[in-house]
Amino acid sequence: MDGVAGRVTALAIAGASLGLMIWIGREDVPILRDTVAMITGSSGPSTEGTGNPELDACLAKRVGDVDKMRADGVVSDAQYETFRARAVGFCEAQFPPE
Repeated sequence: MDGVAGRVTALAIAGASLGLMIWIGREDVPILRDTVAMITGSSGPSTEGTGNPELDACLAKRVGDVDKMRADGVVSDAQYETFRARAVGFCEAQFPPE
């Protein structure tokens, strides 16, 4: 297995392992979550009624701030989804959903 076939096999295994790690952790790493949301065109996680009052308050404030920034023209429509996803990620990191 010291030849080219062994190296190609090792590279394929490493690539498959990396792809699997990214796929499994896509919801846990904010940059991956944003990337997957942009690729799939999803609007991100819901901010409605999580069952955790602290999380709900944080989401209302942070997402509300991002909505206001969009309305005021501080962020463009293209930036809005990224800012919103980051706000949701921040709140979920501070107050994990129950």
